[in-house]
Amino acid sequence: MKKSAENFFSCVRGHPAMANKSGYDTTIVIGSDKNQKNTAKSIIRYCPKDLGYSFIYVDLESENFERVGRAIDECDMFIFIYDSSMRVDISPHGPWFIHPLKPKMAEHWKKSVLLREYGEFFEEAFFEDINDISDRNGRIIDAATSAQHVAFRDGFGGTLCGTLSEDQAWKSLDGRNHYDLMPGEVATRIVDLSGSITFGGTFLSTVPFAIKYGVINSILKIKVDKSQVIDVNSSNKQLENDFQLYLKKCPGNKNVEEFGIGTNLNVKLHGRNASFEERHPGLHLGLGGGERGSHHLDLVFSAGTILFNDVVIFDKTFRV
Repeated sequence: MKKSAENFFSCVRGHPAMANKSGYDTTIVIGSDKNQKNTAKSIIRYCPKDLGYSFIYVDLESENFERVGRAIDECDMFIFIYDSSMRVDISPHGPWFIHPLKPKMAEHWKKSVLLREYGEFFEEAFFEDINDISDRNGRIIDAATSAQHVAFRDGFGGTLCGTLSEDQAWKSLDGRNHYDLMPGEVATRIVDLSGSITFGGTFLSTVPFAIKYGVINSILKIKVDKSQVIDVNSSNKQLENDFQLYLKKCPGNKNVEEFGIGTNLNVKLHGRNASFEERHPGLHLGLGGGERGSHHLDLVFSAGTILFNDVVIFDKTFRV
């Protein structure tokens, strides 16, 4: 846990809210539900002493919400660790103790870090050194900038292909200088992805696919034309029907808005609907979220091969 906490605080130092902050006049509020209390306390315990941060811990399930609101007002950063999708009393609005805090959280979102569904996997998520992740991200983007096309092979005979333009914009998430502290992703949008592939892995969305299905075997067949899903079918008819319902809910849900590559070698798939799972090594496709009324849904693949210009850059491990 000590190593993961140290890596986590390497990311915290690079958060925009912490820019130009000297440690010894910096206060961080860490709040958790009862299930995540040990993790929250360990994060505080293993924060490198030389950072000089002051911490206030709050139990989100028992503390007076007005006091928590004042702490949010006064702190330099607040980090909330809690279960939402994984709760017995699951609600589309989040857990009950978050409801009265939402106005304050929205007001101060620029200094918020929300670790939902991390559970006992915080240590796994932040175990790898962010310098190694940053270097890996850079090598992948360097390889992409000299390529004209990309392909994904699912291992079952299916392939998804797309064109990379000369000015293709790639985003690197390495835990630095970003509001999202979870390191381990490069991503872009490709406008002409086409092919037929079989999906196996897990989901990440406000739509509760992951909670219902967890980590699935490769049973969902998806056909894509010019970065739009045009057909799906599965041997699991309930999954197929649910996925069709999602696609039909809003036309924008059919659009492949993101071609992402997870680069955090220590992340496994657990089906928790947790943001860290998106950093699992390999491909994830993001549907929806680009048009008004659509909902972003990430399909995080458990396996497959990624190629730039027919050169394999990922097959169980990175080759760049």
